Amino acid sequence: MATEGMPAITLDWLLSPGLKDAVIGGEVLYFSLGYLLLEPILKRSPFVDKRKGAYRNGMIAYNILMCGFSLVCFVCQMAALGLDRGHLQFVRDLTGDSVVQLYQDVSPSPAFANKLFRYSAVAFHYSKYVEYMDTAWLVLKGKPVSFLQGFHHFGAAWDTYFGITFQNEGTYVFVLLNAFIHTIMYTYYGATAAGIKISMKPLITLMQITQFLLGFALVYPYIDLGYFRASPELVWSYLFNYAYVLMVLFLFMRFFYHDNFSKHKPISRIDSSNRMKTE
Repeated sequence: MATEGMPAITLDWLLSPGLKDAVIGGEVLYFSLGYLLLEPILKRSPFVDKRKGAYRNGMIAYNILMCGFSLVCFVCQMAALGLDRGHLQFVRDLTGDSVVQLYQDVSPSPAFANKLFRYSAVAFHYSKYVEYMDTAWLVLKGKPVSFLQGFHHFGAAWDTYFGITFQNEGTYVFVLLNAFIHTIMYTYYGATAAGIKISMKPLITLMQITQFLLGFALVYPYIDLGYFRASPELVWSYLFNYAYVLMVLFLFMRFFYHDNFSKHKPISRIDSSNRMKTE
């Protein structure tokens, strides 16, 4: 496919030197490969404890910290994007930032000059490595790890890495929506770990599905911006995001159906006590 004055989107064009350098030289390659080794290594370790209540205090503390972190990232993005109706002006005053104007055909995106936007987006990316603990808790408690669990944690770090590295402004969609849902989700799992029963799992899964569908609509216009379409790295980030999120959307919809409507639960089902973590 090619547009007037723009190069055709081909595999050779997408696999640019900039992309290759980012993949080989970035930390995400090594962290994600380490993540693939996490389950088999921990399974064979002496730290697996299948007793009820094992690692309870650690899981509660972890969920509280991740909830607080997600909330801070969400507030920073709200302030950076001016979605606060002026209530977060004091936050912008602290950093000297003005409201980010999105979808401008300007390269590089001015969003990354905004401290609130840039720092919260970068911090949120690095938190994807911390979230590998979501899988570690399952393994340490002797619980199964589904393909959904493994795939979405593996891919999320790559998605945010490409967005940050190539300064893809559309990263705001991932950070803003995901930080909001994670604030609620980690609150729920923290309460569950503490023994507080809250029936929110179907709602959280529906929120995730809604996030993906809304994200598709919000990210789509970037491909029509001249500077964006002319960059093989930005187009790669764009296409990778769509491919990854589309796969995760399918897996979450499948999980939601089997968990709530199917009479035959899939073997890979992870119930609330197993902490089925979403992205």
